[in-house]
Amino acid sequence: MEKAKKIFGRAMTVLSVVIFIFGLVIFVSVLNASAGKVPSVFGFSILQVRSGSMEPEYMTGSVVVVKKTDVTKLKIGDVISFYSMDDTISGKVNTHRIIRIDYMIDGDEPIFTTQGDRNELPDSEKVHSANVIGKVVCDLGTASGTVISVLQNPKVIFFVIILPLIFITFSEAINLVTLIAKHKYGQEEDDDEPHAEEKN
Repeated sequence: MEKAKKIFGRAMTVLSVVIFIFGLVIFVSVLNASAGKVPSVFGFSILQVRSGSMEPEYMTGSVVVVKKTDVTKLKIGDVISFYSMDDTISGKVNTHRIIRIDYMIDGDEPIFTTQGDRNELPDSEKVHSANVIGKVVCDLGTASGTVISVLQNPKVIFFVIILPLIFITFSEAINLVTLIAKHKYGQEEDDDEPHAEEKN
């Protein structure tokens, strides 16, 4: 029974740490994306679609996974996330489909013309390679978007993630101290026991 409790306690600790880190990464990613800074973990970024320009493929509020990609390997039809130079959303993140690829005079740097699937016209500003965040590789759906919206509330983060993590960590610390005390007490008992006399 005691062994099962220990295993359960450790599993809960690991799970809480994973949930905490995942929640923190999502929270920071969304906040930074709004500020024009998108962090990546192992080359992947998590972004939330904030408009209906890519519907019905990517619905408003859905979450997409963006992978950092070599811009020279991008092709027409790919959906990319990028820092937009459009005056109306300048510097913010946009996610649209590549409809045309041009190149600089030297032929090395591709320049992308993008357009939302639902938009009638292409984006007014072309996308330079330096502004490309990556290619959309996965759609996590609107349910994930709802989770992210909830996680943006600091109170939710505290009560759902941080507080349970603190509680479990504190419980594990108490268990550790108890185990150390028992081990030390057991050693003292062994030292106090009379040793059997050696027989000649």
